[in-house]
Amino acid sequence: MKISNAKILPTRRRRLRTQTGSSQVTEFGAAIFLLFSCIVIPLLDLSIVPVRLGLGKSLVNHRVHQLAQSECLSDAFKSLQESDFHNGLTKIGGFNAKATQLSLVATSIKNPDVSMKVDRPGALPNDWLPGGNRGPCLYRLDLSVDAEIEPLITAKVPGLHIPGLTRPIPFHLSEESNWENMGCDPLSGEFFVNK
Repeated sequence: MKISNAKILPTRRRRLRTQTGSSQVTEFGAAIFLLFSCIVIPLLDLSIVPVRLGLGKSLVNHRVHQLAQSECLSDAFKSLQESDFHNGLTKIGGFNAKATQLSLVATSIKNPDVSMKVDRPGALPNDWLPGGNRGPCLYRLDLSVDAEIEPLITAKVPGLHIPGLTRPIPFHLSEESNWENMGCDPLSGEFFVNK
C-alpha cells in the first residue's frame, strides 16, 4: 500500500501545476491580445502614412522642378493643367489629391522680407521684373497640393470623425523650385518669367 500512496502523491502535484499553468496562459493570452489590438496594430496601421507622404512629396518636388524648366511661365501653367499629375499622385495608393495650385513668387534680394505672389502669367508688375525698381529679384515656382492620406485600415464608426482612425488625414504639401529661364523674348520684348 505504501507504493500506491507514493504514486498518487505525484499525480496530485501534477494536476495542481497544470491548473495553475493554464490560468497563467489565459492571462498571458489576454495581455497579448490587448497589446496587439491597442498598440501594435494601430502603429502598423499609421506607419504607412509617412511612406505615402514621402512618396507624394517626392512627386510634387519632381513636378515643380520640371515646371521651373519651362521656356515661359504660360507654358508651365499649361503643362500642369494638361498633365496627368493628379492621376500620378493617386497611383501611390491611399493618397488623394484634392486641389493643386501653381504660383510664381518674386522675392527682392535687397529686402528679402518683401515678396509678391502671382497665380497667372502676365500678372507680375514691371517693378518686379528683372531690371525693375524692386530688383534684383529671386523667382520661384511654388506648387501646393491639398491632399488626404489614408492609413492601411480605416474603421467605419458612424458619428465619429478622427483623422487616421475613422477618416483620412488631411495634408498640405508645398514644394518650390527656382525659375531657370531669366531671358527675354527677342520678338515681343517680354521676359519669359512673366510671359
